[in-house]
Amino acid sequence: PTASCPVVRPRLFVPEPVQKTPLPYKFRVQTFSDAEQAWWKQYGINAETLNRYGVVSLAVYCGISNSGRSYTLRSSPSEPMFGYTRPNGIKVYRPQSQSRFLFGGRFNDYYCFGLEQLPAKGDTLFITGGEKDVMAMAAHGFHAICFNSETVTIPPTLIYKLTFRFKHIILLYDTDKTGKESARKQEKQLEEFGVK
Repeated sequence: PTASCPVVRPRLFVPEPVQKTPLPYKFRVQTFSDAEQAWWKQYGINAETLNRYGVVSLAVYCGISNSGRSYTLRSSPSEPMFGYTRPNGIKVYRPQSQSRFLFGGRFNDYYCFGLEQLPAKGDTLFITGGEKDVMAMAAHGFHAICFNSETVTIPPTLIYKLTFRFKHIILLYDTDKTGKESARKQEKQLEEFGVK
């Protein structure tokens, strides 16, 4: 879609992906630059993996904040912008920006990245802290998914369904304080499913 919105400096916010009313958005995709491709390759993620997971390089993104204010973001070499596209929404990732994540559109009951790419059956499934981790794992031959963040409550019904597809489900969060605490909490909440 073509985007023509007034340029407004965005306020810092991270909207929750689960909302009753879709957040309107427009964006314009551009070809991945050599620098952007090199940035992803440092994690082992190539163009094929990006395409498989619906990741695009965004030139422009226009959205509406939770408070109803419209804003426009433009990609630059110092602040690249990527989109994790879904059928009914997009999660914008700006790795070098102060406001790194934004959402547009509608997500169902929860946001789960990588679910559509999982095989029907497998030995081990990793639940990681973020989309980049999911793709890095996939690029190295592992199956992985992630939710909106390490601190979100993982839907037990989804984990129950995944136990029929995978022998082992393992939490693989960051090794910082938040990651360790969240992993312990999730393991306790999901212990009936054997999540470790």
